[in-house]
Amino acid sequence: MPDKDPSHWLYRFSSDEWLRAGALELVYAQRAFLRKSQREAVAHSRRAAGMAVNAILWHKPDEAYGRSFMDHLASLTHDVEVPEPIRQAAQSLIGMSMQLQLVTLGRQGDATQAEPAERILQWAQQVVAGHLNAN
Repeated sequence: MPDKDPSHWLYRFSSDEWLRAGALELVYAQRAFLRKSQREAVAHSRRAAGMAVNAILWHKPDEAYGRSFMDHLASLTHDVEVPEPIRQAAQSLIGMSMQLQLVTLGRQGDATQAEPAERILQWAQQVVAGHLNAN
């Protein structure tokens, strides 16, 4: 396993820290969706998924995934080694509009819109656990 390196974009956090940061971003996304703050919610959702991918890249670096969270999501959609539901979740996040498309009635929005990010985060947790068990 690599050592933490505060000056490196990927190794500044451990794999576990990336997963925990992604989980926190997911909570922020869900709250923003509930407030109907679409732009904020989508940004947090994409960040949550991207941080989850960072946790995997920490164990198995792959330059094809780039450095940005959006690069990570785009790479997920094309990686044939990634399960199809995860590729679809990444595609959903990429295609998610930053603006509300429909006005929804009621005081709260729909937090389930964060589910693609949640699926990617859960998958990343499994992948990382597999790496840890293999070592």
